[in-house]
Amino acid sequence: MLHFARAIVGVLTFVAALCAGMPATAQAETAWHPGKLLSDEPLDRDWGGLSEVHRIEYVTTGPGGDLVPAEAVVRLPEGGPPVGGWPVVAWDHGTSGLGQECGLTGSEQLEQGTAPAVSRLNDAGYAVVAPDYIGLSPGSPGPHPYLQTGTEATATVDAVRAAHAGFTVLSRSWAVAGVSQGGHAALGTGHLAPSYAPELDFRGTAALAPVSNLETIFLRSRPGQPEMPGFTGRSVPMVLAGMTGAKLGVDVDDYLTPAGQRFVDGLAVRCNARAGAMLATAKVGELLARPLDDPQFAPAMREYMGVPVSGYQDPILVVHGYYDTVVPLPLTLALTAQFTQHGTRHEIQLLEAGHDDLPDQGGLDRALTFLGQVLPAR
Repeated sequence: MLHFARAIVGVLTFVAALCAGMPATAQAETAWHPGKLLSDEPLDRDWGGLSEVHRIEYVTTGPGGDLVPAEAVVRLPEGGPPVGGWPVVAWDHGTSGLGQECGLTGSEQLEQGTAPAVSRLNDAGYAVVAPDYIGLSPGSPGPHPYLQTGTEATATVDAVRAAHAGFTVLSRSWAVAGVSQGGHAALGTGHLAPSYAPELDFRGTAALAPVSNLETIFLRSRPGQPEMPGFTGRSVPMVLAGMTGAKLGVDVDDYLTPAGQRFVDGLAVRCNARAGAMLATAKVGELLARPLDDPQFAPAMREYMGVPVSGYQDPILVVHGYYDTVVPLPLTLALTAQFTQHGTRHEIQLLEAGHDDLPDQGGLDRALTFLGQVLPAR
């Protein structure tokens, strides 16, 4: 009986050893990790007038640290890569909405608006990786955490990581550029990249008309406030909709009236055109049940959308238009003053432009000049 028991123990030990090894191999092949490439496929159509565009699905760090899928598009320059591979520019797009059809392969408007920047970057000798952020594609959980600095940054860095897994002709050296929400995302990315992905060689950030310091305006929102058409603070419901799934330790619904809850829920599935129409007629004072500068809520919003003002390792270019009414220039001047106060290396350039026409009025030219200095393409 003793020999039989020892034999059973031996068999179980052997089986356990096999099981300990086999799942380890399977886990190494299948376990999710930030930057894991899930799929790579060429689009079967022109994208914003461009051919040879790939869509990749990958894993990134989402709200609360959860691993979630996201998508990006990748396009390489024509011809053979230089020695060491194509340097990479991550291009962060502007606001497109919060729903799962509002991304780079679901929104024709966003495609048409993003393709010119991708083409210019390719022509300058850069491989382009353009992330969709979280929640803007059918496989990614929504609503999109709109203007959440941390997840914009992780989505961008992990898109570049995943692109390296699918395209062997890419250099380790890369930079980030973006406009509007994408400028906000680019700044978050530039702050995070060196520590989050040390295996890559990050070089710098170009932020065009970046959203910043809007939380200081949003936090003044309160029940019964007077309506001011065109006021920047009227876009606060977009951020509240994005915050609903962000796992911040506060319940956004507690700060909304029943009508406000329905309104925010509706925004959470809308793309730009319909979201803009909703916001144009909204009365923010009727949507709020409590002031947003509540001691519990205010820190959560600042953490959610604040732009870091210190801790950057690489140079920053900020480009802004004098006539910008979407992200008013004083907000960006406040940001660069904060950079100066904290010793953050940066440069600001101002152009005769508004918000939407900034890239075409010299903003993209300035970004390309900066990228050529920090990330030479040839």
